[in-house]
Amino acid sequence: MTVFADKKGFTLIELSIVVAIIGILAAVAVPIFDSFSDDSKIDELKSIMLVAAASQEKFYLSEGRYGSTGTDKNALISKYAFPDDTTQMKFKTGIVVKDGVGMGYWISGVRKIRNDLHCWLYTSSFMDTTETTNFKEIKSGESTGYTGASCSW
Repeated sequence: MTVFADKKGFTLIELSIVVAIIGILAAVAVPIFDSFSDDSKIDELKSIMLVAAASQEKFYLSEGRYGSTGTDKNALISKYAFPDDTTQMKFKTGIVVKDGVGMGYWISGVRKIRNDLHCWLYTSSFMDTTETTNFKEIKSGESTGYTGASCSW
């Protein structure tokens, strides 16, 4: 009988099989986790766009009109809590007059996720019309129908 016969433990093959199984599980789990992470970042963008919509409504109550990031950006940000741009997200807003009667606004939000742009457009309900608020994903180069709203950084 050899000295090693009484030793208990795992063989190299058993350990290799366990490591391989862990590797396979990790290869399956990581992409699933990443997709959840990406979805939560898009949800965060949309949530901040709703904050921007609330600031537009505050601007309207105070000024009697909706604002634009072109001309009213400083007031929207400092007085009405419109979200400021960051290194990961950018926001724009503008005014829309629909068929000469309905007035509303749009908000575009762009977020970088893994160096890809994810763009969304929020449109308010238009006064004196039947249109309601909605979110729409926009692609790079796609026309939104709203001057200034685009999927670009």
